[in-house]
Amino acid sequence: MDSVRVKGRSFLILADSSIYIEKDTVIFLPDSVARQLRRDETRRSDEFYKRLKERFYKTRFTRELYDLLFVDPSKSAKPKETTSISNGNYKKYEGRRINRIIIKKLEVFGTSILDTTRHSKAWAAKVANDLHVYTRSRIIRNNIFFAEGDNINPDALSDSERVLRNLPYVRDARIYVISGSDSEDVEVLIIIKDIWSISGEVSVGGFDAADFAVIDKNFLGLGHELRNEFLYNTDHRPAIGYNGTYSINNIKNTFITGEVNFARSEPLDRVGIRFYRNFITPEIKYAGGVELNKTNILLKREYPDTTISFHTEFNHQDMWVGRSWLIDANEDKGRTNLQLAARYDRVRYLDRPVVTSDTNQMFFDRNLYLYSFGISRRDYEKSSLVRGYGRTEDIPNGYLLEFTTGKESNEFYNRAYIGWRFSIGNFYGRTGYFRPSMALGGFIRKGRVEQGTFKTTIDYFSHLYRFRRVNFRQFFRLDYTIGINRFHDEFVNINNGRGIRGLSDTFLRGTRKIALSAETVAFTPIYVIGFRFAFFGFIDLAMVNSENSKLLKNPLYQGYGIGLRLRNENMAFEAIQIRLAWYPVTPPDQSSLGFELTGQEPLRIPDFRIERPDVLEFN
Repeated sequence: MDSVRVKGRSFLILADSSIYIEKDTVIFLPDSVARQLRRDETRRSDEFYKRLKERFYKTRFTRELYDLLFVDPSKSAKPKETTSISNGNYKKYEGRRINRIIIKKLEVFGTSILDTTRHSKAWAAKVANDLHVYTRSRIIRNNIFFAEGDNINPDALSDSERVLRNLPYVRDARIYVISGSDSEDVEVLIIIKDIWSISGEVSVGGFDAADFAVIDKNFLGLGHELRNEFLYNTDHRPAIGYNGTYSINNIKNTFITGEVNFARSEPLDRVGIRFYRNFITPEIKYAGGVELNKTNILLKREYPDTTISFHTEFNHQDMWVGRSWLIDANEDKGRTNLQLAARYDRVRYLDRPVVTSDTNQMFFDRNLYLYSFGISRRDYEKSSLVRGYGRTEDIPNGYLLEFTTGKESNEFYNRAYIGWRFSIGNFYGRTGYFRPSMALGGFIRKGRVEQGTFKTTIDYFSHLYRFRRVNFRQFFRLDYTIGINRFHDEFVNINNGRGIRGLSDTFLRGTRKIALSAETVAFTPIYVIGFRFAFFGFIDLAMVNSENSKLLKNPLYQGYGIGLRLRNENMAFEAIQIRLAWYPVTPPDQSSLGFELTGQEPLRIPDFRIERPDVLEFN
């Protein structure tokens, strides 16, 4: 089966028949079927590319260049049969038996999840597609919540499609129900497109220091992730270090992830193992995790006139378990869960600074017992051009309210912990997506709060606006954090992503901060060797009580800038970012102009689910 996306207000021509399509839809035709799509609203664009192709095809070099940069729709022969298709609207097939599951794997380069007849003619794309190790079919089947012989459950199909899309080695996925005219049984078609899973990272700090990493997010097509990082620094002993991690996703179809980590260098010596399972769907009843590690880490404390470096070594054991009850399932509003969880966390130091009851409290031997109770509602809306550059994205709608309590027993005293957090997020039509969050937590000892944190965050991104062939989206983020009776060596800062991007100084820190970030992104139709271009402009404003205990009496740090991001969604590399910024106010000895060429991590939009009980972070 091949999928073909047909835009609304278009004509689908099959042999000598034409059908007017009112709304955007995806149809399926058997392999090797001829068809022609005539789209009234894109005719001029098609003619432009036709003329462009004619010009490029005049020489061999420019012909190869065109084949590398552009993909033409495939053409084939006469239709033999038609079928009824549903994607995202599985309710009409509820209860019908699944006779067969078909898995169609698309090539990494030159194909489309919405039109599976497309293929690239470029030799470079063909070579890369041949070299790629595709995800094995059994791995795909292990990550879905239905099997042949089951009856259609709409939620199971929707969850399966979302889980497949969120796998780190998958670019996009679709699940379709195919209903024949002569049987009550149905077939389920899974279309999946891998990313090129091998990537790397390089960081160079001159001739004396460099980091180099090789990463495979889908080792041998098994869904395993292998990361090998090599560190070089002439000031360290040994000068060459190593940090490796091997992860196995969804062990034996249990949705348990296993991870082994080994690091050997002066900054970090570590041996650890971890197993965990989260509430990745509302139907999952049990979650939990176990982590064991032995770590030796190099830490630094920076003061105005000196920097102190020291090693700490400790053994760490962490385990938790959770139970979830599905209490409501509403087709329009999502699914609601009640969840309970408990956690035990143990730390024992083998090497550390001198500790007393009021000194170096961060290095106490301690046992932490936490218990959480919460209610959450989850639903998802498909979108694009939010975190990614064209792939399908599942944006969470819903809310989460969680209460956490427990106690810490350390070598000097016991203290209680209490905290809560609340967040809610939804799309509001053309207004956009709005998500406010609030959290408060802290330890209580002798009737006094210590190591307390209050945080409120507001995230917003707009509806996707279109001007000619460019898509625009606006992003805002407001972050306000207060520390309550924090220890003397605990701070928040406004460096880089925590406040002013591109600005960094050790002493831009305090116990209170407020930061506002605004960014406009223009997603262009420009593709070069599969890399999509997106231009952006930003304004960052932030204050931290580094000079005056009253937050608003401190300098207002600002960052204004423009930049360019390039991202190939078919590859595991982060987006490449080029950024130019101006800072009207800077710390001493820092330039007011900044230029950076870096990788850029995608925007993180947390799900509305309860996970491991934890102490509210101060950051």
